[in-house]
Order: sequence, then C-alpha cells, then structure tokens
Amino acid sequence: MTKQNDIEILIVEDSLTQSLRLQHLLEKNGFRVRTARDGRRALESLEVHRPTLVIADIQMPEMDGYQLCRAVKSTPALRDVPVMLLTSLSAPQDIIRGLESGADNFVVKPYEEDFLLSRIETVLASQQFRKTGGAEAELPILFAGKKYTISSDRRQILNLLLSTYETAVKTNLDLIQAHEELKSAQAQLIEAEKALSLGRLAAGVAHEVRNPLAILEMGVSFLSERSLGEEERGVLNEMCEAVRRANIVIHGLMDVSSPNELGMRDSDINRVIEKALLLFADQLDQRKIKVRRELQPDLCACRIDESKMEQVFINLFANARDAMPNGGELLIHTQTRVLDKSDVTYDAGDRSGARLREGDHGVLVEISDSGAGIAGDNLTKVFDPFFSTKPTGKGMGLGLTVSKKMIELHGGKLALRNRPEGGITATVLLRCIGQA
Repeated sequence: MTKQNDIEILIVEDSLTQSLRLQHLLEKNGFRVRTARDGRRALESLEVHRPTLVIADIQMPEMDGYQLCRAVKSTPALRDVPVMLLTSLSAPQDIIRGLESGADNFVVKPYEEDFLLSRIETVLASQQFRKTGGAEAELPILFAGKKYTISSDRRQILNLLLSTYETAVKTNLDLIQAHEELKSAQAQLIEAEKALSLGRLAAGVAHEVRNPLAILEMGVSFLSERSLGEEERGVLNEMCEAVRRANIVIHGLMDVSSPNELGMRDSDINRVIEKALLLFADQLDQRKIKVRRELQPDLCACRIDESKMEQVFINLFANARDAMPNGGELLIHTQTRVLDKSDVTYDAGDRSGARLREGDHGVLVEISDSGAGIAGDNLTKVFDPFFSTKPTGKGMGLGLTVSKKMIELHGGKLALRNRPEGGITATVLLRCIGQA
C-alpha cells in the first residue's frame, strides 16, 4: 500500500490564497505537494515530472480545469494520472463536462478538510484497481439539446456520479440545518416584536390609568381624615389596599415598557446580594427560611446600576420565599466563570449590540430554593407579563418579567430551571468589567 509521504499531488490553482491553503492542508496530512498557477504551467510541469494525483481548479485563465483534464487524459504517458477538479459549480452541465473531459472526481468549494481527504482516498484507492490498456470507447450522449462525448471509463463515471450524489446529500443537510436556524430566528423575531408591542401597550395603559388612580388615591386620603364608623373605615381600608396594589401594577408596567436609564458603576455583586438579603431578612425569618451562602470572595467586578440589581435580587428572593411556605433553605452561589455556548444563546431580537459572548468572563449568580419547583409547561411562561402560579391577589405576575428585562438592560441573562432534588434555581449571568 502506498504511504502518504510517497504520494505527490500537483495543485493547479490561480488563486494564491486558495493554493497555499490547500498546500498547507495536504502537507499537514503527510502528502508531498507541487503547485502550478494555471493549466498551461501545469502541463509544462507534467512533461518533466509525473505526480500521483492532480487537483485542479476549474475556473482559471488561459487553460481551465476541463481543458487541462482533457489534455492530461489525451496524453498516453499521463492518461492514468487521476485528476480531481475543484469547483464552485454544480449544475448538471458542469458534471457532464467533467465526465466529458475524463475527470476522476470533483469537490465543490468551499470544502471541509475531512471531506476533501476522503475524496482523495477514494480516487487513490480506485486508481489501484483500474484496468490498464487504455480508455474504453467514447460514449456520445445528448443533454439539454447539446451533444457531449464521454471519454471516462465506467469506474471514473461511477466515482464522479457518486461524488456528485455525496455532495448533493451534504448540501441538502446544510440546507435543512439552515432552514431550522432560520425558523428559530424567525420565531425569536416574532417574540421580540410581540414584546415590543406589549411594551408600547403597557406604556399607554400605565399613562392612561395613572392619572385617574392618583385622583382616587387623593380621595381615599381625604376621606381617611374624616370621622367614620367601623364599617365605613373597613371599606376605606379595602379601597386603600386596592389603590396600593393598582399602583404596584402601574409601576411594574412602567418598568416593563420604559427605557430605564441606568446609573451604571463598577460594583461587587456579592455586596449587592448582601444588601438585598439584609433588606429581605425579616421576610425570610418569618417563613423560617435558612440562608446558605457560597459567595466566591475574589469575584470580578461588574458594571451595574446597584439599586436596580438590588431590586432584581429581592424579586428573586421573594419568589423563593413564596415557593417555601413551610420553611426551607435558600442557597446563594456566586462565581466567576468563562462563558460557553450554553450561556450565550443567540437572540435574533436583540438589537442592543451588548450581549454575552462565548469566551467572555462573567459572574454567575445562582439562587436556589428547596420548594416544589414549577411544572414543565409553566416553566416556559414564567417571564410572560402577568403570568403567575400564585392565587389571585397574591402575585402580580410582573416580578420576573421586570427582572429579566432589567438583567438584559445590563447585557446579561436570567434563566430558571428545576433542580433534580426539588425546587428552582434562578441563574443570573453578568459580564465582568473589561469584556467588550
């Protein structure tokens, strides 16, 4: 069996860049290589030195790949030297012209290294089995009203047609993958447009409701200063609570819809978490929820609006509290990490220009509870505005929506997942300072 370092390949390519790339690829895999810039120079080289294989581009000046192949196959001393054509063409006429010129195989550009090497292996293996004694009789064919004369033998024809089929299969798989990616991007764009429309709607509703709500608030305040009976005082208290809850909804809508200019500064996420925990400590104590900290001490700094980020953590602590009505454990874990592909899911609707990228250094914050978790079909809806699994009156369904938007305004990512041992983990990813 011929060793690769005994195999010499002549590259015929007018593009210096593509010639050097192919030469590097072949030499890296143990082949000896010579080069020629066009078909005429290749023929001059072949007159004095016979290679094991010729790999020629089709589109070249002076003498193209078809003409070179035909010249090689019509020269008795060279006709059994296999010729592989490189092409960006794949129309049926181009395949037939390859057969007509006597080509042994072809590869469509751009090609992958493994794919090209497998084609070379096929051609060389076929060469070992080819019969000697000259070419078979020429075969005239008619295609699309034009006559072609095929001088390739049956093995060459079979190899060329199989290579055509293999290329078609690969192209089809690439198209299927591209189609799936396009569908995914289209779905994300639709969701982005829905979110944008919802934001406009929320802003309009908040503006229209805020003024009459302010009048109601003033009226309730005015009445509370009067002497009222016990029954009237109870009604007034309910009105006060209703106005308070309506105000919370309005502020939530404003947070969802407004641009939210941020007061950014370099900050220690651990310190922001500790401050949020201090503010929320009474709420956790009332539910007998123990807090366990796993805070990396040398965490990298992030550029954030501390008050907004503090509110995000309080919202996440509140969700964890509500998931553990009979007590439990709240685990808070932070670490610096290099982001991988799973952290940087492409969002076709993102127009910010500031998003997490693979290889960035980021801060990971995980907030885990020991509750019952969230049903799988609800897990995909938790960030939708006004979606809540809590009883009516117990939740607005805006906390996670606002938190997600706030994290995204910081160029980060917020996600929720069920824990195998029970409960939910909320994951916050933020870019470290110095990451563009």
